[in-house]
Amino acid sequence: MPRLLQQQPGGINIITDPVLGTSVETHSSTCKHCQKITDFASRKVMMNHVEICRGCMSLICLECYGKPCRPFEQEAERQELEYKLRSRIHLQAWRCY
Repeated sequence: MPRLLQQQPGGINIITDPVLGTSVETHSSTCKHCQKITDFASRKVMMNHVEICRGCMSLICLECYGKPCRPFEQEAERQELEYKLRSRIHLQAWRCY
């Protein structure tokens, strides 16, 4: 059993080199705001690569740190609602002719 599977991290990447036959295990985390995957060597150095959003209390990448809290799911729902409203307005505009 791999050594990292015993710690319950957010995710594990196993990178295997087919030529040399070696494999490297790294921890990974997905940003809740932009869905970027961040890899880091160990849980001890995790906070050098990711931060915690104070709005949604989730791990985010350093690129999203300091920006307003906009989780990916809420942003997708907002875009869908905006599309629906724009299509309604477009249809209403054509009914006057």
